[in-house]
Amino acid sequence: MKNTTEENHNWKYENKQYLKELTKFMDLTEQIKDKELREEIITQMLRCDMELTKFAEEKILK
Repeated sequence: MKNTTEENHNWKYENKQYLKELTKFMDLTEQIKDKELREEIITQMLRCDMELTKFAEEKILK
């Protein structure tokens, strides 16, 4: 049975709505001209996504 961190998070990538929203977010950030600001926003969103993923997985495992 596979048990790496990356493989454990695959469930959210199977969600078509999640992927649609993520793609829309990335498309919108491409419009930010300030590269540093754009990268900070993307980095922060990914941190939030990871925290939400951890929280959801903890709840699923209970």
